[in-house]
Amino acid sequence: MVRKTKHSVFCPVFFYADIFLTGRKIRYGSFLLLIAVAALLTLPVVSIATTAGNDQKQKLETGINKYWINIRRLQQGIKLQQDEMEQKLSQERDLLAELESIDNRLNEHHEKLGVLQGRMTAQQDLIAVKEKELNRVKSEKHVVQLHLQKRLSAYYKLGRIGLINVAFSAHSLPELLSFHDSFQSLIRYDQTLIETYRHSISEMERVKEALTMEKTLLQEFITQKEEEKNQVDRTKQDKESLLTLIRTQKKLHEQAIKEMEEASNKLSSHLTVMEKKEQILDQGFLLNRGKLSPPVNGTVITQFNQEKTNNLGITYKSKGIAIKAPDGTKVKAIFDGTILFSGYLRGYGNTVIVDHGYQYYSILSRMEKLLKNKGDDVKTGDSIALMGDTATLLDEGLYIEIRHESESLDPLQWLDKNKFTLETNEKKTPAKVVEQVNP
Repeated sequence: MVRKTKHSVFCPVFFYADIFLTGRKIRYGSFLLLIAVAALLTLPVVSIATTAGNDQKQKLETGINKYWINIRRLQQGIKLQQDEMEQKLSQERDLLAELESIDNRLNEHHEKLGVLQGRMTAQQDLIAVKEKELNRVKSEKHVVQLHLQKRLSAYYKLGRIGLINVAFSAHSLPELLSFHDSFQSLIRYDQTLIETYRHSISEMERVKEALTMEKTLLQEFITQKEEEKNQVDRTKQDKESLLTLIRTQKKLHEQAIKEMEEASNKLSSHLTVMEKKEQILDQGFLLNRGKLSPPVNGTVITQFNQEKTNNLGITYKSKGIAIKAPDGTKVKAIFDGTILFSGYLRGYGNTVIVDHGYQYYSILSRMEKLLKNKGDDVKTGDSIALMGDTATLLDEGLYIEIRHESESLDPLQWLDKNKFTLETNEKKTPAKVVEQVNP
């Protein structure tokens, strides 16, 4: 989830109210002066809301939110693609099972067709054998018929046995009668043989007709099985085409998932970078503790928690430091941030408050001319104001205060001590050799 930075709402003025209510000691002036000073220092509480915060931080958080939204959308898209791919996988498994069943059916058809075609071949061979036998019997019958015709012709030519045949024959009557009986017996035998052949031919033709009918039925079965096989083949082709389509769609879903996951990873990488930037933005001020450049080059004339008496004779304990610098000196931002307040603040004078993120703020006051407005982003070293003599009528030096939430911190612990000096009774001493009071 996107981490939200909470900003506290504070008013820098009430710290001076604390000063005047708890630590003031009247050393000079009359009762009227005290009243005048009290009237002057009765300050309204100026509430400066920091929820508007750092625009840069808000933009970063907005970008992080957008990345999270896009990542969630991609995750939803990946889930949908995964569901689609699971559906395609289920369809693929069903189709493979159907294709396996179709292959089994095709094998059965192949086996049945093989059996039928084997029976058809055997039937054709049997018919061929029967045709040969039929042709042989017909041929033999024909021979017998020709022989019978010759016998009958001879028999009729011979005629009946009478006186003339007996008188003129070289054979005796008993011989002629015996020959005649034998001749008739041969004719009757030939006729019986022909009749047998006719019966055989008729039976063979009936068998041949039955075989031919069976062959026709076998052919019809074969044609039907071939049609069924072709139908199964067409069904298989349709299923294979559908399987190819489903596998293609599955690959497309897999590719979509891969691309979405890559996009999600890229978004996550960008999100990590942005979160790191946000963290750096939040903690950059803290990480640069002791390395910040002072807003002006000069001498520290008031230190943190030091008792100080201003030009009106009011003694207070300072919540920040004051640096003395020549009039016209440019006051610079000590770190990147956003201007939360830029204007006149009673008790402070012209004041600029900069939000540095992670609820760290720098307060600069007693300045002659302000160069930045509320909402402006500033970088380290940007000029935000100019120093002048009228700005230090109440007290001397540029006032600098650093806060974390509502707690005042010692600016000397945050600024680069090599870039300013501390004022002493004897001489100016580098700040880094002076022991500081920890906040």
